[in-house]
Amino acid sequence: MFRSRIANRQEAPNPRDKGNPVKRSGLVVFGLLLGACQGAPEEPEWLTRFHYAGESLHDLEIRDFGYPFVPVVLGQETLRLPFDTGNMVGLTLEAGRFKSLGLPCSERRNRRDSGGRLISSSCVANGIDATVLGVRFDSISVFEFEHESLPGLVGPGTIPGSRFTLDYRAGILAIDNLSSPDTVPGFVALPLVRAPRLPLLVLVTGRVQGHEVIVEIDTGKSRTTIDRGLVSLLALQETASGVSIGTVELGPKSWTVDAARVVDTSGISEGLAMPISLGIGSDLLADFVFTVDYTAARLWIEDPR
Repeated sequence: MFRSRIANRQEAPNPRDKGNPVKRSGLVVFGLLLGACQGAPEEPEWLTRFHYAGESLHDLEIRDFGYPFVPVVLGQETLRLPFDTGNMVGLTLEAGRFKSLGLPCSERRNRRDSGGRLISSSCVANGIDATVLGVRFDSISVFEFEHESLPGLVGPGTIPGSRFTLDYRAGILAIDNLSSPDTVPGFVALPLVRAPRLPLLVLVTGRVQGHEVIVEIDTGKSRTTIDRGLVSLLALQETASGVSIGTVELGPKSWTVDAARVVDTSGISEGLAMPISLGIGSDLLADFVFTVDYTAARLWIEDPR
């Protein structure tokens, strides 16, 4: 089980994003029970191809900013929090909710942005009982954070497994500790790039306008981001709405981006051979199924060709 104890970065939607959030249905019907009644939704083929069992499946709700929300139980209260693959802290709660639940301030930790700049000093509640995606933790740390729109975040260090598959369209998150097959029909495998300080970041190599770059898969972004260094290297023009990017290639996928948000990734890029130059968020991730296998160090991307 992966338990990240690195508390130095959280990615949240920029306030400029609020004008054009990607909105999706508030409630997704799971409907994938074994032996389902006639007329139930057809079971996605990837469940069998990756050898997932029924108990590995969890329902998602696609809510604000197009983020996938998952269930978390703290005390007597059941919450829905975004599953954010870029959150290296773990389980976080918005400051107001943190206080309303009566969580203790066991200690304070500094919180930094992707550029390594100090954002704030926040409370941490240690030794808390919580249930995340149906699995009970009898002593987990809950981190406080300030955000005007999000109730909290669940990072990959908190999920009960070493691999997961995310399918926005079907509203399913599958999690277990099994190894993925060597080959999976309909999917292409890309090797993960491991950040020494933040090993659970989902990083792979891609190309932007022909240049090889490191790309982050970040469900906690609502739009594509581009590092300022790559903007300078490619001599891209920055406008009030962002930067227009030509061709982006990631395995079998390619697309163009009209308005990427410019960011500084120097903090989370420490220890890597080259900086994290591009961040792909939920607006694009919602269009294809992907699997992250931390043990095998692979990212599987849907390729229907």
